[in-house]
Amino acid sequence: MNRKKITITDVARAAGVSIATVSRVVNHANRVEPSAAKRVREAMYALGYVPKKPKRPHAMIALVVPSLENPFFSSVVEGILRQANQEGETLMVLSSEGSAVQEEENLRRAAKLGVDGLLFCPLSDTSSSLLPALFAISTPIVIIYRHDYCDYASHIYYDNELGGYLAAKYLLKAGHRQIAFFASFWSERPDDLLNFHDRRLLGSYSSLDRLKGYQKALSEYEVKIQRELLCSTGYTYESGYAMTKHFLSTLYDFTAIICCNDSVAAGVLQALREQNIEVPRQVSVIGYDASFLSDMTRPALSSIHQDPMLLGRSAFEQLQARRRGEGRTDVILKPNLSIKSSTGQCESRD
Repeated sequence: MNRKKITITDVARAAGVSIATVSRVVNHANRVEPSAAKRVREAMYALGYVPKKPKRPHAMIALVVPSLENPFFSSVVEGILRQANQEGETLMVLSSEGSAVQEEENLRRAAKLGVDGLLFCPLSDTSSSLLPALFAISTPIVIIYRHDYCDYASHIYYDNELGGYLAAKYLLKAGHRQIAFFASFWSERPDDLLNFHDRRLLGSYSSLDRLKGYQKALSEYEVKIQRELLCSTGYTYESGYAMTKHFLSTLYDFTAIICCNDSVAAGVLQALREQNIEVPRQVSVIGYDASFLSDMTRPALSSIHQDPMLLGRSAFEQLQARRRGEGRTDVILKPNLSIKSSTGQCESRD
């Protein structure tokens, strides 16, 4: 017996709303009362209604990243594009420009177009609740560089906790005990990193995972964590420079700084240079990403190495596996420490 095809009229009747309201929810328009939108989504799920996708000659995959100005994410995009080009796939690249509001708009746009797969690197945890509201559970989704973000999506990420641990342990072995930690955030910058560190969806923030590794290394050496050495910055050269100038004005004692990317670390080096603080003789500095900047700075920057091109290629392959019907999987990549000239043994200050 053939089952009756579920239509938009059936959904409207079950939700107790007009067909126009169902259409607005399906097309992710904003002018729908939240409780009505919730009833429509519940009715769609209960009836098994799947909206028609826009007709296209080829499949389309959406890629949403925090920023294309950031060297790490631009390299991730390059890795994905190369793989997509090899396989003849069409990719729509959307930058959130460091804004949670723009990120939400990008996701709504991708959902409205009815994309055949989503590659998504979130800014924070703010969009996690949007995914099940915008995309059918059957939509293949891969979360990039975050973990435990969405129950039905696959995840691929570098072990940021290990990265923070490697950076801190190297400095501890070199005799450093007063190690500052510059945690980077796209928008929300907490005053108390330790309290923020305990919040739900820890995997949404790479800096917090690295902070956890930093704490683990300090604990192994029985070094008490000092809140005054934990600072929140952005991801840019300018934010690293500004935070270092502010940090120096507090007059806290420190012998090393761990940064959450190489751009921030480059700003740190410039601010220290202007104050005639020698690196690494007086202060050691470690970056993150081991990007091209780590060779351009003076001194050359020690940094946690991770391969964004590999991350991009692997994320695309993971999405293709989901599109073929393979189950949800998580892939964890391991970083390592690249030692250059910006770190050294801690000199006694007695």
